[in-house]
Amino acid sequence: MKPVILAIGILFFFSVVTTAQVVRVRLDFPVGGAVHPSGSAPFRGAIWVGPEWQWQRGQYVYVPGRWVKPIRRGANWAPGRWKNTRGGFLWIPGRWR
Repeated sequence: MKPVILAIGILFFFSVVTTAQVVRVRLDFPVGGAVHPSGSAPFRGAIWVGPEWQWQRGQYVYVPGRWVKPIRRGANWAPGRWKNTRGGFLWIPGRWR
């Protein structure tokens, strides 16, 4: 009797441990967007910036990418990124280097 109970217990344990659960989360904002420019630069020395996200009125707002003039000669744009924090995801804005 004990071996049968032990076998049932082991089977139950492995069925619980090996069961994968998929959790789907509906995002309240789009995660896609034009990361790369759609075409050639409109003027000499133009740098593609974006896309970015801005915090406005309690939510993130998508800001599409755009061509800009660098802030100084030789400057490069470091794109923004999402950072996973204890309180959730936080957008770290892009910056000039």
